[in-house]
Amino acid sequence: MLLAGSLVACSPSSDGDDAAPDESATPSTSESASPTEEETSPSPTATSPTETEPPPSEPAVEVPVQVVPEATLDAETLGTVDQPREEAVGLTAWRLPEDCQPTTPDALDMWTVTQGSGEFEEAVGVQQVAVFADSDAAAAAADELIAAMQSCTAAEGAATRYVVEGVDIGAQGNGLATDYYGASATGDLATAIGDYVAETRRGTAVTLVGYQGGESQIQSAGQSTRLLLATAWERLCVYDSEGC
Repeated sequence: MLLAGSLVACSPSSDGDDAAPDESATPSTSESASPTEEETSPSPTATSPTETEPPPSEPAVEVPVQVVPEATLDAETLGTVDQPREEAVGLTAWRLPEDCQPTTPDALDMWTVTQGSGEFEEAVGVQQVAVFADSDAAAAAADELIAAMQSCTAAEGAATRYVVEGVDIGAQGNGLATDYYGASATGDLATAIGDYVAETRRGTAVTLVGYQGGESQIQSAGQSTRLLLATAWERLCVYDSEGC
């Protein structure tokens, strides 16, 4: 009897305030966070790896180091398909009038294209494209070409006049008007008879275009040459670091 009474005395009362041993040892899931949630939930101040890493850089545009066929003007643009066309590959002097001091560019590659025979006082379409190692070298070559245009001086006693003017196409665009009979000395250059060539640069390439010879008014020859130059500049996009 004493043993039974002792056991009863050690048992906790069901009416007491103390929690049962099994209840106090095991916390309620509603009162404590799940270990899985605590371990996997990101910190409020943490930054996603995709937000801190810089975006991948785009591949650089590959610029050709040679004159590509698509950079030259086709027969229908430079003249007409029934006119003789000549294409020459290799470094040569810029196609300027004989009274100028044209230089031969120190280029990686160069093409010269002519369209027409020059017979019967017809103008010959001309395009030259020179490619350089970088844009700085091309800019220097364009400066040399402009200086060659400015060097044009008629022989003593000749009436021919040369006029260099800026052309707002591409970089370093300039035009050279040749007034055959010097009418612009006392009159309007636009109505003088002559021809016109122009040059510009895009990226690592420099081009010279125009119609040489013939009997056109400078204004008409200049307009036609500017159209050629604009088309040529568009086709030089392959030498632009931003591409086409």
